Amino acid sequence: MHAIRDRPRQEDQIDIPHRALCAVCAAVGHFAATVAPDKAYVRKCADMQQTSLRFQAYLFLSFGAIVLTPWPVHASSSGLNNIPTAETAGNLKLVFQGYSTFGVSQGPNDVVAFKFGIDPWETSRWRNRFELGVDSRYAPDDAGPGMFQFKYTTQPDPKLPAICIGVANLGMTAMERVRTGQPFSYAVITQDFRLLRLHGGYALQANHSNTALLGVDKAVKVAGHDVMFRADAIQINRQHDWAASFGGISSIGKHFAFEAWVTQPVNGHKANFTVKLNYILHL
Repeated sequence: MHAIRDRPRQEDQIDIPHRALCAVCAAVGHFAATVAPDKAYVRKCADMQQTSLRFQAYLFLSFGAIVLTPWPVHASSSGLNNIPTAETAGNLKLVFQGYSTFGVSQGPNDVVAFKFGIDPWETSRWRNRFELGVDSRYAPDDAGPGMFQFKYTTQPDPKLPAICIGVANLGMTAMERVRTGQPFSYAVITQDFRLLRLHGGYALQANHSNTALLGVDKAVKVAGHDVMFRADAIQINRQHDWAASFGGISSIGKHFAFEAWVTQPVNGHKANFTVKLNYILHL
């Protein structure tokens, strides 16, 4: 284990840039009020300033948390249980995640993460959207390095498949990749058939760890809540075995979503269970 050095308090790091942002926004508001005295316009400018300030503050806090904490990161791209799909976080939505995987013969493996969606063409017929994120295992054992993920999805028409390419588990140094595994590069196609959605793709990873990506999901209403049931399958153990999973995700109010699933390898290994809580910020 490596020693964790003392770090400055996060609020001390935030105070100076926060005050600077406030000063900039106040100056912009004063200029807008001077050149355009219309009250409705001034209120609109103030609302834009507040939105901009919240956006910058959320990004500052998010990246600051990653830099100032020793958490390790294995990027959690949007997807089903164990596979990525063409889905991304909503436009300008910042999603904080905490989840734990455990089983009969293993203790909990705990991870924290966040992801951020960019979808400026969400109302267009041809959509292009992006997602970036970072996540990290923080228990048990020593905290590891931060691992990053990025994906790009395009869909020329709502009736056509969405096509996605991305990379996850991306370490910045060779030492980080030795500790947490090699990058996971993938391509996935998602097709909505109304009755259900099908997902298929393929992923490349070093050390004979390539895998097919297969999945299906179905959204329903349960007691007024949006619930999506999901199942997927991936190849494991250097393509010598398959692992299938089944679970779901449910919304809890406006800002929370809860996920849970069970994963069962085909060839006799014991199942493991995963629970995840998402906190969603609408910027």
